[in-house]
Amino acid sequence: MRFGGSDNTGLEHLYSNHWMKPKKLNLVLDLDHTLINSSNIEDLTVGEIHLVDQASMTKDAGSLHRLDFNDCSMLVKLRPFVRQFLEEANTMFDLYVYTMGTRDYAAEVVKILDPENKYFTSKVISREDCTQSGVKALDIVPGSKACTIILDDTLSVWTQEDRENIIEIWKYNFFASSSPDSYSRCKTLTQKRTDEREADGTLASILSVLKDAYWEFLLKDDEQSGLQPDFRRILKEMRNEILRGCLVAFIGVPRCGLIPLWQVAEQLGAKCSTVVDSSATHVLALHCSPSVAEWALENGKFLVHVNWLESARFLWRRPREEEYLLPTRS
Repeated sequence: MRFGGSDNTGLEHLYSNHWMKPKKLNLVLDLDHTLINSSNIEDLTVGEIHLVDQASMTKDAGSLHRLDFNDCSMLVKLRPFVRQFLEEANTMFDLYVYTMGTRDYAAEVVKILDPENKYFTSKVISREDCTQSGVKALDIVPGSKACTIILDDTLSVWTQEDRENIIEIWKYNFFASSSPDSYSRCKTLTQKRTDEREADGTLASILSVLKDAYWEFLLKDDEQSGLQPDFRRILKEMRNEILRGCLVAFIGVPRCGLIPLWQVAEQLGAKCSTVVDSSATHVLALHCSPSVAEWALENGKFLVHVNWLESARFLWRRPREEEYLLPTRS
């Protein structure tokens, strides 16, 4: 069941029941490449240097800000939809910032994200606060891990035991100093002279996922099953529904990265194979021969680039295959 939409029929009792009020649970938010992207001004490219004149020096509602602190001058770009995301997420969760950046840097960025101090107050965790050197861990966040969700673009910075709590988000690479995605080899957003969309971009999609998980948590908490609701189990179940019913045949896809794409597909509920036959619903590749493309067309199979799977992974929904169809090699 999906609860993120406007129709929450049957759940109103969670609000109206005199003994049950909506719970505020923990949402732990990374900063860089998750909510913002930043760059030292000295690292800006020729095509980006004009942004310095556009940046705001005040903590206003703009999306591009200049920071001058500790003999460092930086530009900070807010991810589209971030202010509405924080406003709505704050109604469901206690919000924390957890960054591997310095305490001074985190404090300055939070002033931009939360100028009225409505969301984070003192709930900002930096690398100086980590209990394990160079690694994030939930042991420093108050509350139960079962009641906590993490939003981060990098799994590897977290302890292995806390990765079940993570919603992995697509890296926000606005400035050219950011590292491009290894699979798509895409340019950064300034190089493409564009930005993520507000209404249906990454943060808007993730907000919908958070709403679904939140309502599922409340629903399970209201059931008389005797089992305590657990976000780790809820996220796993939700993830497993994204590509359920898909059988993905892999062609020439490298097994690299922290989580190989084959494993990603299985986590999303798909079945995987290296055999291209009639049982496949999708053929996944970086490129393919004209004969495979012709077979897929004749047999009504989706021939898609690996970015289709990456999009499903980070947006938590099955993407439209038509946007990822793979052309034949010339």
